[in-house]
Parts: sequence; structure tokens; C-alpha cells
Amino acid sequence: MNNKWQNAVRNMEQRMESLRLNMHGYQILYRGELIGERYWEPFHRDSLHRMYSITKSFTSLATGLLAAEGKIGLDDRICTYFPEKLPEGGAHPWCEEMTIRDLLTMRTCYESTTFKRYDGDWVESFFRVTPDHVPGTVFNYDTSASHVLAALVEKLTGMDLLDYLREKVLRRVGFSEEAYIIKDPYGVSQGGSGLVCRLGDLAGIAMLCCRGGILDGEQLIPADFLREATACQVPTDLQPTFDEQLGYGYMMWKTRYDGFVFYGMGGQLALCFPEWDLVFLTMADTIGNPAGLQMIYDCFYDTVYPAVTGVSEYTNTQKLPAGERRRGVERWHFYGMQDKTGATCDSSGWETVVFDWEQCIITLVSAEKTYEWYYGDGTWEYQKFPETDYTCVCRGQWTLGHFVFHSFLIDEEEGHVAMDFAWKGNRMSARLVSTSEPPFVKLKGFWAAEQIE
Repeated sequence: MNNKWQNAVRNMEQRMESLRLNMHGYQILYRGELIGERYWEPFHRDSLHRMYSITKSFTSLATGLLAAEGKIGLDDRICTYFPEKLPEGGAHPWCEEMTIRDLLTMRTCYESTTFKRYDGDWVESFFRVTPDHVPGTVFNYDTSASHVLAALVEKLTGMDLLDYLREKVLRRVGFSEEAYIIKDPYGVSQGGSGLVCRLGDLAGIAMLCCRGGILDGEQLIPADFLREATACQVPTDLQPTFDEQLGYGYMMWKTRYDGFVFYGMGGQLALCFPEWDLVFLTMADTIGNPAGLQMIYDCFYDTVYPAVTGVSEYTNTQKLPAGERRRGVERWHFYGMQDKTGATCDSSGWETVVFDWEQCIITLVSAEKTYEWYYGDGTWEYQKFPETDYTCVCRGQWTLGHFVFHSFLIDEEEGHVAMDFAWKGNRMSARLVSTSEPPFVKLKGFWAAEQIE
């Protein structure tokens, strides 16, 4: 360990312990040099550890390698590769149009993981569960998307997902032969959560990605794919914590300081900062601590990161482009339970949404009532929340062609509703998150709509 960073590393460890974080181990690498490492009993350097959704990033890399071989295109429709999994008569039209890129960016047509609500084949579930919104629009974290891509890799290569990655990349970066990926009950590698490996195994692949996929002058991971995978492809403003709100690439999250992270439930992290050639890796169990993951991030950001980089205070300068703004007045009709598409989108009784983009007004209409909000364009607008005497502040903002709306109660009651609207031709999807108390109880879930001429 380099003594230059010893105080910062010690401070990070002390903070982790004072916060009672259930850490299992960490490594910090700077310019390829190990500057910090520790394991808490009974874990040690050679422990195999479940890495949960870090697996998704491995699945993403394997998908990129398949594309580089010419075996797939990212804009290919995923249904074309699994005709045997489709229901009789074909998949739902929204499922039929999903592309591999939609799966990589977590913009599927599903509100939740399909195999958790289907009695049978995990891969098959992805093509048979009824969708609830238009694919290729709003972000929603969907482990079944990763699982299907793992199945795609295994189907086209005839190899287990991890063996394919070993052959192409992982052996070159010292990845252990003991590591494995847990299979689903039908024999497919759990490409969304099944990786079991050593922390040091992650170090090699994280450093490779941090360095643009190049090892000893050889491009092991396609440069264009990796550039896209580690860039923001879709906004994630509606996620619950700040370090999940900076955008999503191809099964990799964006982070502060223009970094990216392979992220797994419970505090499994491979945090990469290409500008500094800096990698921070952790294994932990914070599943029972809702603030635990954020605590791990903060322990690192407040101690080691400034010591290594000289950047002592974070300011959010990662402004994403607005993208195409919509103009004029638009009326959109929500799909109902018995609509012509067969969609099961639940708009909680709302029939129409009207956008007046010039006057900055959103109006929700049902047979019984109308909600109208005035919003500031990047600023806050004060008003009464519909059907209440409570004051609220509202703001709208364009990011990558998405319109994200926030309304906060600032009165005797506190609460929040956020809406992410995204368009695909004459169709739209909306993702809504809110508190569970009135007046927000009917402002949550996924809605789909078509434009009224």
C-alpha cells in the first residue's frame, strides 16, 4: 500500500465502522497501483462473493462483444432471436418492437421483472407477460432484460456467459477460474444478478473499462460500444437517491465526477473514474440498511477521492443536453385496460393529459376531475396543489428529449410527485413516482398514451 494515501484510507475505514456499515471488503486502485485494501472477517482476498447486479455490466460487455463479431445488431428486435419463446400468435406488439438497445438501457415495456410474476421459464416470461408501456421510452430497472441478453449470448455462442467472457477478455485481466454465475432453474446464467467472484476479479475488468478497453495496446472491448455503455443514454431523475440520478448507459450507471459504476445490490460496487485512472471496489451487505449504499459512496467521496484527485468539493456540473423540445399544445389519450393494443397500462382513471408547452401547463383530465399545474421551465412555480389548499412548487425540465416534472408540497403536509414523459412517434410513456398519501395516491406507476389528432 502506498503510504501517501494512508491517512485518507484510514479515515474512510474509520467512517465505515463508525456508521456500522456491514462491509466485507474493499480495494482502491490508482493508476494500476493498489493504494488501499481491507477485508472484514470472515471475508478475505480469496473469498468468492455474490456480486448481484454487477452481473448486468458483464452481460452488457458480452453483448457488445457479440455485436463486434457481427452476430447481432443493437437495433435488432429481441423477439427475432427467440421465436420458440413467443406465445402462439406472436408476442404483444410492444414486446415485438423491443430492441437489444432497449434492453441494454433498461427501456423495456415492463414495470417490473417478468420472471418474478410468471410461473415457468424465466426467458420465456419476457415474451409472454403483458406489457404496460411503450418500449424505448422511459427508464425502469428490469433484471429480466439482463437475463434475456445473457440467454442471447449463450444461445449464439454455445457457451456459458462467463466462459465466453473468459475466452474473449477475462483471462487477459487475471479473472479467476473459480468464479461462476448462478443458473436459473432452466439452465441459463442469471445475467442480471448471478455472478460470484473475488473482489480482485472485478479489479481487472474495472481497470480495463476505466482505460477504454485497452490492455497492452490491444483493444479488448470495442471502443465505440464501451464509450456508449459508460455514457448517459437515458435520464434517471426519478431514482430515489442522488447517486442513481445521474443517468444510465448500457447496464452501467453514471456517477459523480463523470465516472461510471458497475452496481450490485447490498453494496457491491466497481466505481470507475477514467479521468483519474481511479477504481474503487467494494463488497458488503447493506440490504437491511436503506441508507447503506449512499453511506459507502459518501465515505469514499469525503476521504479518498479528494486526497487522490485534489478535488475537495463536488458541484454537479454534469448537465445533460435538453434534447428536442416539444412545441405548441398537445393532447394525449391514455390507453385503457381494454384498449385496442391489449395493454394493461393503469392510468388510475385518468383519460387525457394536455401539455401547453408555451404556457408551461400540464393538465390531467378524468371523467370526474381535472388537475392543472403551472410549472417553471427549470425554475420553481408556486401554486395550490389540485383539489387541496396546500401550496406546492412545480418545475419542468428537458433532458435528452425527456420531460421531467416535479411537484413538492411545502405546507402543513409534505409530499412529492415526479413524472418522466418520453415519446416514440405518436406514442408516449410516462413513469410516475410519488408518496403513498393523498393527494398523490393516483399519481404513480406507468402510463401509456397516444396522441389525439
